[in-house]
Amino acid sequence: MKTKRLREAVLNVSLVFSSLVFLVILATAGLILEGARNDVFEDMRLRTAISSRMASKSMFPREDLFAMHFMVNTLMLDKVIKYAVVADQSGKIRSHSDSDKIGRKDESREAAAARNSRVPLMQVFKGADALEYFYFSEPITTGKRRHGTIAVAINSETIKYRLAATTQKLMFILLAALGAAGLLLVIRSLMRKEQKLSALKSAMVHLVSHEFNNALTVIDAVIFLLEETEPKKTDASRVGLYRTLADERKSLKNYVKNILNEARMEAGRFKTEMKPLALCDMVAASVSVMEELMRNKKISFTLDMTKEPFIVNADQEAMALVLSNLVGNAVKYTPEGGLITVRLAPEKAGHITFQIENTCRGISDDDLKRIKTEFFRTGEGQASAEGFGLGLKICNDMLLLHGSSLEVKNEPGKNACFYFSLPVEKDSPAAPAGDKAR
Repeated sequence: MKTKRLREAVLNVSLVFSSLVFLVILATAGLILEGARNDVFEDMRLRTAISSRMASKSMFPREDLFAMHFMVNTLMLDKVIKYAVVADQSGKIRSHSDSDKIGRKDESREAAAARNSRVPLMQVFKGADALEYFYFSEPITTGKRRHGTIAVAINSETIKYRLAATTQKLMFILLAALGAAGLLLVIRSLMRKEQKLSALKSAMVHLVSHEFNNALTVIDAVIFLLEETEPKKTDASRVGLYRTLADERKSLKNYVKNILNEARMEAGRFKTEMKPLALCDMVAASVSVMEELMRNKKISFTLDMTKEPFIVNADQEAMALVLSNLVGNAVKYTPEGGLITVRLAPEKAGHITFQIENTCRGISDDDLKRIKTEFFRTGEGQASAEGFGLGLKICNDMLLLHGSSLEVKNEPGKNACFYFSLPVEKDSPAAPAGDKAR
């Protein structure tokens, strides 16, 4: 549950951050485009200044129309430029990118302003085509003598050619930011949907478990009354019936307990209370509960434990649930006449290892990956005994709360061995080598 909350917090922070990044991109996109436009304008000023020097040579000391036309047509190789013009001081057009205009007088307001200016100009005006035009002009001089004016014009349509690369990059960045924000929103929506489903499932689990517990309470009372009022307790068949009822009642209680604990863990309401525990005593208690069932199934059983108590820091309820589930599973899935071995020993420094091995059909490699993380039952398990596939996942979840995990050693077709290790408290005595009790 803490992981889910942390994941949601990280997701919310990421959403806020991506939103801020998007706003910053929007704020700076205009500045970036404006900077790119200014670069184009600066390039046009430079081109006009260079062309002015070239034009002065084609107009003085004598006019060279070929050189003038060549220069104008060279300027037009740049797709940004809409038109270029060279006019003398009277305004007569000496060269133009549109040859039909050569020889006419340029009487436009921007041309008149350019002729009357002694310095380079940039003028902005609305063209007949309703586009915005940028008109760059430069006096054509030789020394202090002025021969005319050269001008190039670009418009809001042609400038797009030069701004295309910058615009595409900005659009890609904007779309990436939008896509990231959208993806985060989808993930958050799915997470919230999952949370709602989880809450619904938890409510349903609690309701079902509550009804189960009510039914079990009634069954307990009925069994107690039957046993107390039974006139004869020497009938073997009736004793067997009572034993069957007791076993089924115990199984149902374990199922309900598993379901409730899993729901509590998912809802983040399972609180561990760590305290020093003698693991050997808990193992012995879990085994003793199953002795009658093992005798009924003619299962051979070996308990291999050191004499030392090996104190661990653990939650008593959680650890009891882990041990009872593992021992119960071993008994459930061991065939009649099989073998179960329980071992508790210090297999690595500072740790005590619980290990339970039983003869069974084994577990396939694919199923091994799922049994600890899902409510899953293997095909072999379904063929061997009834159940819901809750136990091993809950065992692993409980052990994770203790900084450990459920591990499996397996020989398909032969046996399965489940084990886990816990750190031993520092003041717990170390067991001498070979000092074991059966």
